[in-house]
Amino acid sequence: MRLAFAIVLLVARTAAADPLSFEVSADVPVGKKPLLRITASEPASDVRCDLERDDGKRFALRPGRLGKGQSVVLPVGDGAAGKAGYKGTLSATVAGKRWAEEITFETRVRAPLEVGYDAEHLDLDKHVLQFKPSRGVVEASLRVLGEGGNELGNGSASYDGKAAGTWLAISWTQPAGAKVLKLELRVAASDGLATNVELVPWSVAIEHEDVNFRTDSADIDPSEREKLDASLAKIQDVIGKNERFVKLKLYVAGHTDTVGPSAKNRTLSLARARAIATYFRAHGLAIAIVVAGFGEDVLKVQTPDETDERANRRADYVLGPAAGAPPFGGPYRRARATWQPIK
Repeated sequence: MRLAFAIVLLVARTAAADPLSFEVSADVPVGKKPLLRITASEPASDVRCDLERDDGKRFALRPGRLGKGQSVVLPVGDGAAGKAGYKGTLSATVAGKRWAEEITFETRVRAPLEVGYDAEHLDLDKHVLQFKPSRGVVEASLRVLGEGGNELGNGSASYDGKAAGTWLAISWTQPAGAKVLKLELRVAASDGLATNVELVPWSVAIEHEDVNFRTDSADIDPSEREKLDASLAKIQDVIGKNERFVKLKLYVAGHTDTVGPSAKNRTLSLARARAIATYFRAHGLAIAIVVAGFGEDVLKVQTPDETDERANRRADYVLGPAAGAPPFGGPYRRARATWQPIK
């Protein structure tokens, strides 16, 4: 997430004939303090700046002595986020006489704007995204891209500075049947600070013919390589159309039927997934690959225990974004397999 802010120099000067002038770097990001620069047009001693913030808090700045043409830069306030007004007195002893001038200025310390999102708050069918900002926001805009990077639609919404931690909705329109690759969300706070977030809900399950492994084996027989070559060609085709727009990862999920102990099937399914992934890597697949073994915990065809069911002896190939959670839900989440990378 990238944060954008503008540093604005607010200048408030005393009259040209006055011995002291000042200017304020008033707009700063959180973690920094506004800066007050005092410049002497003639020698001045016992230079003081006594300020009161609009919340009643007082600040005393004591730069001391300044020579002719000399400047001093002093931090203002305590760094508290938000907009604040200051009034006070700038004074000094000049040529043996006490000089003083009333000053006023405003500052703004901008807190970061962070945006929360999860898959449970995105409805691709109804074209509605919900997001949660870390502080009040006034508007948001959305650009939606489809496969191949083409723009599917846009959306915008206003929120009247609604409170932080609230789920806010933004919708968009798009052609029927089009598949969303990426959403580019821009959210702006009332102080002008904005942040941009890229959301990638896209994934593609690769249709393929399953490899037939021998019983209790994770070795790929030569007769099965043609199936893997065909699958790899489909994977590379999807990558070629979308890799310019999103960084991709291949997920290979291994499964077994219900014959044998559950723990053994977990191990066997992981070994088979690893064998397939290693084949893809050795034959030119350059993107990140991760594997997991689900054993008999995510059956395609529900069967009793100890049932030899070919349809359950399979592996899923799913392309998804390299960042974020694996694009698997339902029984996959309940199975809680660990994804392991293939080098």
